[in-house]
Amino acid sequence: MQRIVSLMKSASCLGSYLPTSTISSLPSIFSSFQNTRQLLAPSTTLINQVCGFKVKGRVRRRCEACYFVVRDGRMYVICPKHPRHKQMAMRPKPHNTWILTHASQSRVRPW
Repeated sequence: MQRIVSLMKSASCLGSYLPTSTISSLPSIFSSFQNTRQLLAPSTTLINQVCGFKVKGRVRRRCEACYFVVRDGRMYVICPKHPRHKQMAMRPKPHNTWILTHASQSRVRPW
């Protein structure tokens, strides 16, 4: 707002250089600028964002309120005092999941 007032003052000082129609239209231009500024104001959010779990290879307690929980073979750290302390252990990648039979391992192919 202060910038708009200073612009209006500087425009009135430049009256001899500017046409009178431009100087008379300046207050209306600034008032319309003020109205659009109200339309562009950010609104408050209705949904509070909550952090998810940090996925880590090794989970550990970060404060006295943190505790461990094991669900579905995965270890979790949950903290009621500081929700940012929530952690989840990574699942190991499955190794050697091939189906080994005589058809896949023999030297002679049946086809």
